[in-house]
Amino acid sequence: MYDVGDSLPIDELDPATVLVSGPAMSGKYELLLKFLIEGDRNGEGGLFVTTNEPAGAILADMEERAGETPELLRLVDCVSEQQALEDRFPEERVEYVNSPGDVTGVGIGVSEQLRRFVEDDTERTRVAFHSLSTLLMYSEVETVFRFLHVLTGRIDGIDGIGLFTIDPTTHEEGTVNTLKQLFDGAIELREGEDGPEMRFVGLPDAPEGWVSFE
Repeated sequence: MYDVGDSLPIDELDPATVLVSGPAMSGKYELLLKFLIEGDRNGEGGLFVTTNEPAGAILADMEERAGETPELLRLVDCVSEQQALEDRFPEERVEYVNSPGDVTGVGIGVSEQLRRFVEDDTERTRVAFHSLSTLLMYSEVETVFRFLHVLTGRIDGIDGIGLFTIDPTTHEEGTVNTLKQLFDGAIELREGEDGPEMRFVGLPDAPEGWVSFE
């Protein structure tokens, strides 16, 4: 079980891959940051795969929220050209991919970082992927489906837990439903009357219906 009480309105989750679905500005990105910061404080590895922002921006956001550089964070950057983060971050903890359209490169980068966690005897690993919507801008749904089939299998193989974001308002319903098949469950986000709300789908011991979160 993974302790997720600091990032989600639920105490624990089993190892799983979860689709985090919600429109723009619904809190998906902030949820991923909290999710990895929480894991780092628990001594768990954290891998952030970014298709929207460069690694430096992700690192800066995590440092701002955590108050320090996460010790066990690794990144796969599909946005910027390979560049050093100076002395702020060890070079081997960032893998660079030419573009979000290179799903083979993304898969290799993720596999390399997961392998390094294993080599470092990291027993528990969290993966945050932001976002599948960007992949779908570059590749057909069939290509993304095959990529995710392999990637979710790798996360399952190390008893990890992964959150993958998608904006369902930018895709056909059939596309989202096709990708949902690959995940153990889903977390849906929306803006409610009194603020952000979240609903768990297919995950054990989760609260029923829409619940508020910050």
